[in-house]
Amino acid sequence: MLMEQKESKTLSSKENEQIWRYIDFSKYIDLLITSELHFARADTFEDPFECSFSLFQDDNVRRTFLNNANIKEQYIQLHNFCQLFAYLNCWHINDVQSAALWKLYSENEYETIAIQSTFGKLKSELSSSQYRIHISKIHYDPENAGTPIPGNPTGKSFTGIDKITYKRKSFEHEKELRTFIYDADDEIKAIESKYEVEQLKIQRPNNIRIKINPSKLIENVYVGPFSKDWFVKLVENVSCKFGIDKNRVHRSNLYGLY
Repeated sequence: MLMEQKESKTLSSKENEQIWRYIDFSKYIDLLITSELHFARADTFEDPFECSFSLFQDDNVRRTFLNNANIKEQYIQLHNFCQLFAYLNCWHINDVQSAALWKLYSENEYETIAIQSTFGKLKSELSSSQYRIHISKIHYDPENAGTPIPGNPTGKSFTGIDKITYKRKSFEHEKELRTFIYDADDEIKAIESKYEVEQLKIQRPNNIRIKINPSKLIENVYVGPFSKDWFVKLVENVSCKFGIDKNRVHRSNLYGLY
């Protein structure tokens, strides 16, 4: 089941809007062989604010909580709980390739792959999943998130979806389309049952894999602009074996002058 987030402040993506996923060759092979999209648990991401209500608090508020011995442990536990029940799969929205993301998401610039699809194709592939999957553009203005609390001019309330669909402005270059799995009921039950965070980290899976058809999801495959000829040929041959003909495999011409 797919749930498209349509906040009033956000224009919905068009069906043919191009989306990109920059990955290394091993992850591309994994996608083809397993026919699965990988949704990673939020606490495995580099950004410590990922999927946390801490995102909506300024530095002074966070310091106040962390300097108070009576509530510090409770604050940290709530922060960690927030991350253990969200699983994310991230795409980049753009009509063209991104030079920054070629570098950012590749450990080896000679063996990098960019999968290009569309918003509509991604929705179609996720629509039959047994999981309740959400899809949303990411907002980069957390200061404007939340719903005002009546009678409290400075107070706001936030939902579990808010914490997953907002990031700090420093990440605005990512232009992210996010698909995610989030079970608020399980999160509330765990908090009420007073589970220990470390216990939950062991019990909760690090990732969730969702079945898709790669040949239907992928519109084009781009091989890194600095890749060798033999690697381009390898990607063509491997892709063909999984229903992606070589006409859909291209070497990036990002730095091609002639």
